Formats: sequence, structure tokens, C-alpha cells
Amino acid sequence: MQTISIPHRLASFKKMQQNNWKTQILSFISKQKLQPSYEEYLSLNQALQKGDEPMDHLLTWIMKNPKEHRKYFEIALYQGVEQLPHPIPELKQFFDLVETPPTWLDQQKMQNAVQFSNRLGINSGFILRDLSLMIGYLYPGFNQPLILTGALNKQANKRLAETTKWWIDITEPNAFERFNKGFTSTIYVRFIHSLVRYHLAKSEKWDSETWGLPINQYDQAMTNIAFSGVLLLGVRALGIIPDKQEVDSFLHFWKYAGWLMGIDEQWLVNKESEGWKLLYWMTFAHPNPDETSMALGSSLAKEPFDRPYIHFKELNRKLAYRQHLSITQFFLSRKKMQNLGLERQSVAWFAYYLLARNVLLYTGAKHSQKLDALLQKNGRRMQKLGFTLYQGENTQLASMHQ
Repeated sequence: MQTISIPHRLASFKKMQQNNWKTQILSFISKQKLQPSYEEYLSLNQALQKGDEPMDHLLTWIMKNPKEHRKYFEIALYQGVEQLPHPIPELKQFFDLVETPPTWLDQQKMQNAVQFSNRLGINSGFILRDLSLMIGYLYPGFNQPLILTGALNKQANKRLAETTKWWIDITEPNAFERFNKGFTSTIYVRFIHSLVRYHLAKSEKWDSETWGLPINQYDQAMTNIAFSGVLLLGVRALGIIPDKQEVDSFLHFWKYAGWLMGIDEQWLVNKESEGWKLLYWMTFAHPNPDETSMALGSSLAKEPFDRPYIHFKELNRKLAYRQHLSITQFFLSRKKMQNLGLERQSVAWFAYYLLARNVLLYTGAKHSQKLDALLQKNGRRMQKLGFTLYQGENTQLASMHQ
């Protein structure tokens, strides 16, 4: 009988079959069985030990002559393979792949998703920062690459600014056209992921028996769902109810973003319920929160104290700190707040303010084109303002833009 290699982080198949009143309710709501079949369990196990094969293959070539080959990669990325001094098969093969859109790509849905994203305004930033990111920190498997690459000690505002810059880039109109920033920054981040995977997999500090492969397929897929499915759940809780077309377009957008980032199609979702199932599996693919959860959570919570407010600096910093804590508390239990090293407040006041505000504004926008246009315009402006606050004096972020 063949022995199957399973990282210690993944629970047994038997344990993942557990059934209780919570799983029964979630299965009823999502109209599916949450527990994986044995074939799905094997796929999950494989995904924890699999990287991004096309990019990893290209990186193997880059590392044969890092200085020169990385220069050629960046010429191909930002200027096109036609601008290389001579034909390079490895680069042509990779860029032929990423420049050829999948047959299922729908440009109208992509455009609709960008408009929906912009209209969410500051709500998207709050959900991604205070729910998606904080929840991610509760699962140490996501944190390991940050620890071993030294990013754990990097200022939270810089980490946040780099992620937000990428998100801003891809949510511009026509962002994924070949030489626009959405496309180039996504491929650059994909390259960085592969580079981290290359070095950590060779490092004695990386415990592959516990964690599988660094930045593996499943962890990348769950990060993608944090930007899509978790955000949809979050904005609903804050009073914004997207219609079926908006949900479908938004998930389609993130399916393509994930595809371009190197996630296998089997881990990209078409329906929210598919994402919920993968989220359920996550509790069995990560150990319990540890000291890294607290270190990253408390660091992110204190990020507002580094913001470059112009007026009433100390007051605005303290207010922002409380606002973000309020939103996290609105979604997370007392125990999870403790695991993240977060200070609980008497009431999640700011989240309730946003809920009331959003119900009024977004319900009204369904009946007023002027209000809808105003939300679209002001929403995008507020998103970019949020990036400015995260960026501060870090004008040089990851060198993904030329």
C-alpha cells in the first residue's frame, strides 16, 4: 500500500469528517456537504505541497544567472519579450501563457466588478484590513513565510501599503491589459512568491514536514478568497447587499486575478458556496493561533499610530486605532481578539455607525443614479486616500512598478 506524505499541519481525513450542529447548519445554508470526499482530501494535501509550476520553472532559469536573467525577466514584463536582446525560450513560454486569457474570461464582468469595488469605498479597506487580514493572522501557516523572510519585523504600515498598492492597481479600469499596472504588478508579486518559495524550500529553517511548501496552492487560494468571498460576507454585515450580478462579476474578477497570480483553476471559485467550503477546510489545514498571531495582530492594530495625518495628528491616530479595533471586534469573538493580542472595547461602536450609514446610502443609491454616481466617485477617492495614509513616507515600496 502506498504511503501518503501529509504535512503535520493537515488534520486526518477522519477528523475532517466530523459532523455537528454547526456543520449541519452551514451545509444546509450552502446546499452542499462541507466535509471533503477522500479524493478532495488528497487534492487538499497535494495543494499544500505544490507551488506555481510555470513561475517556479522560470525562476529555476532565473537563478542560474540571477543578475542578468532577472534583468531580462523585467524587460519582458514591463516592455515585452520583443524587446529582449535575443530570443529566450523560457521567457517566451511563460509570457505566452500569461498573455493568453483563459477562454472563460468575460470582460464585461471584469468591468462590472471594478465599478462595484470602487463603489464600496472605505468599506472594502476596512473589511480587508480588519477582517480578512486579521483572520489570516490567526492561522500560523500563513505567517511562517513572514517570519522566516524577516517581514514579521517590517513595519505594519509598509506591509499594508504594499498590499493596498497592488489592490489599487488591479481595481483600476482595464487594469489587466498587458502593460497596465494591474497586470505587471500581479506578475511581479507572483515572481516574488516564487522567489520566497525557492529560498525557503532550501532553508534549514523551513519545516516542510509541518508546513508543506511555502506559499503553496491552497494558502494562495485562501488568500484569494479573503479578497473575494470574505469581503462579500463582510460588506453584507456592514449593511451593503450586492445583487446577484454584482456577486457573480466580483467572483469572476477574483477568479481571473487568482489565475494570473498562478493559482490552479481547481482552487478558483465560481460561487460563494464553493469559497465557504474551502474556508471550512482551512480550520483543519492550520494549527491553532500562536505567538506569531499575536505579534502580527498587535502590530497591525497599532499601525494607525504611524499615519502621517496633517491636522490633529494624535487625535486622528487614536481615533483610527479605535475605529479599526471596533470593526475587528464586530466580527471576531473575545477569544480570537485575545489570540491576536487586541484590546477589546465596551462596544463595537464604529461598526454599528458604518452599518447604519451604509444601509441609508446604499439602499438609497439603488433608487438614485446621482447618489450611485457619487458613491462611485467618492468611493474610489477614499480608497486612494487610505493607501496614502498607509504609505506615509514609504514612497519606495516593492519594486513592482516601472
